[in-house]
Amino acid sequence: MSATEQEYKNHIKELEQQVRLLKEQVDFLTRKLYGTKSEKTSTLEIEGQMSLFNEIETCADPDAHEPELVEIEKHLRKRKYTGQREELVKNLPHSKVLHTIDEREQICDNCGSTMVKVGEEFVRTEVQFIPAKLKVIDHYRETYECRSCRKNGTPYMEKAPVPYPPVLHSLASASTITWLIHQKFELSIPLYRDRHQRCCKSHPLLRVPAGTKREISGSVSEGI
Repeated sequence: MSATEQEYKNHIKELEQQVRLLKEQVDFLTRKLYGTKSEKTSTLEIEGQMSLFNEIETCADPDAHEPELVEIEKHLRKRKYTGQREELVKNLPHSKVLHTIDEREQICDNCGSTMVKVGEEFVRTEVQFIPAKLKVIDHYRETYECRSCRKNGTPYMEKAPVPYPPVLHSLASASTITWLIHQKFELSIPLYRDRHQRCCKSHPLLRVPAGTKREISGSVSEGI
């Protein structure tokens, strides 16, 4: 047998193997798309292949009665609107906290020149808890620019670092969370009762939903 004939035979075997694999894939997909679909049987019934997700179906009682459904009364939830947070804190005293860069660090990283203040930007608003009084703290930070880099056509600006809030996207500050922890873990007041305390009724901002309080108290419990 010549080398060419042997090469042809090997090539034919490879093609036959590819055809067999393709046929298995077609049968697999056809069975998946058009085969029997039932909650009591496996979706893919392949001979010699065990199903990993039909344990409940095999153990279920087919004669068991379906549970009775109880209709729950609908409830309406207020829709959030733009400016809702501003409306909550508009009558509270505000104080401004300006975050700056230390004079020794007001150096341009590109050329080493001294940067000058060119403006400031609003970062966030948070509510600080003071016993028997609430105060709103608006955080701003300064922005610095290197004049030398600006003249050279490569402007460079840097903003003052701002401490991270204890809870992202929330008006809560460290003092308000501390108050909640004190109520829950030191005074042993249930979450549904502290909502009715006199201090909470003084302003709607302090009427924190019970679910939010449970999330915070749960995180504290895990830390303890």
